[in-house]
Amino acid sequence: MRAHKDVIGALPELLAARNIDQVKDRIQRFISAIGFDFFLIGIEDFPLTGAPQHSIQTNYPTTCVEQYGRLQWLGRDPVVRHCRQSSLPLIWHQGHFLGDACQLHEESAAHGISTGVATALHGARSSRAMMISVANGACFNAKTQAWLTETMPIVHLLASYAYEAINRIDEISASENIGLTRREDECLHWAAAGKTSWEISRILGCSEATVNFHFRNIIQKLGASNRRQAVVRALSLGLIRP
Repeated sequence: MRAHKDVIGALPELLAARNIDQVKDRIQRFISAIGFDFFLIGIEDFPLTGAPQHSIQTNYPTTCVEQYGRLQWLGRDPVVRHCRQSSLPLIWHQGHFLGDACQLHEESAAHGISTGVATALHGARSSRAMMISVANGACFNAKTQAWLTETMPIVHLLASYAYEAINRIDEISASENIGLTRREDECLHWAAAGKTSWEISRILGCSEATVNFHFRNIIQKLGASNRRQAVVRALSLGLIRP
């Protein structure tokens, strides 16, 4: 139990991570302290246009990850399916892998990934969903179930901190890559507040044509199709605050 308290107390360290590698290193340390060997973070982004985009951060063996992708297990994985449908944590084990999914569990178990806890988060920005699954090679029985039930709240709390840490890192990276000018940033801020081009021109002391010029650049930089979409994307990236 002391290890559990230490991990809970240390979780805010995730928010100080400067890059994804630091997030992964800290998660590895936290899960090892409570008895797990492996973790997988799956992120699903829903852009304004186009298909959902998927990415993972994990310490799973490379061969396991490559085979998962090659055999296209994402749409058939019962743990992923649960996390897409529910925010409740799940204790998962061999009994969840029925039909052709038995093969997935057999392949994972061969790498020491047999039993674990998974949970999902859908944050304030509904354009992103995240799941985290932690696992080891333990056989599922009454003793294992009791231990997993005990660690479940910690895993769910870990997911919350990981979600926030990864979002912060991605927002900083996105804002640096987009490279809005100071005037463009000001125009976005006032547009998010509901101001028209004419009103923004009065506030900034420039012509309405100049404001519209800035918005054409903003729309292009953000890959949006109009001003409203640009504001929504900027909010989702953390470039402006609601």
